[in-house]
Amino acid sequence: MSSSLYFKSLCSSSSGNCLVLWTDHTRVLIDCGLGSMKRTRQMLREHLGNPLDIDATIVSHMHGDHIGYYPLRVLEDYGIKVRVHEECLAQLKQKHFNGYGFNSLRLKPFSDGPFTVGDLTFRAFDLPHNPFFPTFGFAIKYKTIKVVVATDFNSWDDSLGQFVDADFIFVESNHDLELLRQHFNPNSQFHMPNPETGKLLCCARKDSRKAPQAVMLGHLSLIRNEPDIALEEIEHAFEDEGTDLDFRLLAAPRLEASQTVKISV
Repeated sequence: MSSSLYFKSLCSSSSGNCLVLWTDHTRVLIDCGLGSMKRTRQMLREHLGNPLDIDATIVSHMHGDHIGYYPLRVLEDYGIKVRVHEECLAQLKQKHFNGYGFNSLRLKPFSDGPFTVGDLTFRAFDLPHNPFFPTFGFAIKYKTIKVVVATDFNSWDDSLGQFVDADFIFVESNHDLELLRQHFNPNSQFHMPNPETGKLLCCARKDSRKAPQAVMLGHLSLIRNEPDIALEEIEHAFEDEGTDLDFRLLAAPRLEASQTVKISV
C-alpha cells in the first residue's frame, strides 16, 4: 500500500491562493481564492479532474485571495465540504455570503483540536497576521509523514515548533526588503519578508532530527519579490548561520500551478 503524500500549489500570491494535498484515498484543497466561478471551475477541472473527488476545502482565513463569494458558489455546486475555524465562521458569512443564502453549502467549522479528513489529520495553529482576520496554519499528518502549511503571517516566534521535524513545508516568503522600499505597501507589514523566512527555516532545521524532503516558498508578492531572489535569500540565510541546506528548495509560481511534490515515508 502506498505511503506517499502529494502536494501541488495551483496558485499562490496576493492575487489568489489554492493548494491541493492528496493521498491514494483523500484529496483536500487548502484555500480556494480563485476569484471567479469560471476560473475556479477551470482550475479544479484542469488540475484535479473530477472536482467531486475533493473531500474538503480547508480555509486558512477570510481574506479574499484565500476564499470568496464566487469560489464558494462553485464549492456549493460541487457539494465540496468547506471547513473554516469556528472563530472565522461569522466573518465568512459577513464578508463573503453577499446576501446569498448558501443553503446547500456543506459548511463545517473546526476548532483548535485535531480533525480528520479521510486519512489526513489536521491541527490548526494561530498565525500572527492582520489583527482583524484570525489566521491559521496547519500541521498535517499522514501515517508518519508530517506536512506544514503556513502563509500570511509576519512573526514565527510562537510557531517555530510546528515546523520542527516536518517532511514537507509550504511557507510564505512574501517580499524582498529592497523591492519593498522601491514599491512600498503598508500591507506588507502583515507578511513575512524573505530574510525572516530564511531565519525560520534555519532554526527549524537546527531543531529537527532530520531534514525535510522539500520546502516550497509561497505567497510571493507579484511586485515586491521574484522567485530567484527569494530562493537566494533563503540560501544566504543558511550560509550566514553555517547550516547545511540539505533539502530541495522550491518556489511556487505565483499565478500558475507548481510541480507536484511527492513526500514519502
